[in-house]
Amino acid sequence: MKNLQLVLYFAYFIGVLAVNAFENLSKRNTTAISLSSTYSNSLATFANDGDTITNDHRVCSHTEINKDKAWLQLDFGKPYSINTIRIHYRNEDIWKPYRFREFYIDMSDIPATQSNTSERTRCYTDNTTYPDVPPFLMEVPCKLTARYLIVETTYDAPEDDNITGAVLEICEIEVFGCEVGEYGADCKSCIGCQVCDITSGKCRTYAELCMLSTSKYYILIY
Repeated sequence: MKNLQLVLYFAYFIGVLAVNAFENLSKRNTTAISLSSTYSNSLATFANDGDTITNDHRVCSHTEINKDKAWLQLDFGKPYSINTIRIHYRNEDIWKPYRFREFYIDMSDIPATQSNTSERTRCYTDNTTYPDVPPFLMEVPCKLTARYLIVETTYDAPEDDNITGAVLEICEIEVFGCEVGEYGADCKSCIGCQVCDITSGKCRTYAELCMLSTSKYYILIY
């Protein structure tokens, strides 16, 4: 058992190093973050301030209650090639990630205020059903190229006795990737083409990069 734990820890450590070799695009000065609505003083900017604490709602972004839809959007200012998304969701002793069930992640060249899901490319869909809850910390491979990243939900958690509608409580979101035309650790320039696969460096068209995706996620344990 100890050997297995060491192997899992080593695999996780290597994975973190690999992800961190890419730039955290959410921290760029040109990246703008916004919410569909804001509950109290729980601003959108709490989700990209570098604070990954998840057991204190006062340092997490939070959308308004009693809304049919809730979303958090990152606008990178121009298209970027994405490799991985890491989400730190609210997870307190008395309040688990109930509201995080059935959320989804879309990539788009049109902002959330002007688009619907049919106009975006789906990166990930959570299929957690009651009474289970999603992991509060997850890493989602999302090899797509777009300007906007949208985390959205229409889920109404049954644990909300006197509240209806969808709510998002994201404490931090990290998006690792490169400029279009770059790939791999340290974001090297594509060789022999203007755009390439962000992992392999294989030359592709921009349209192909906008359609590539995967729906598998990894649970992170610190």
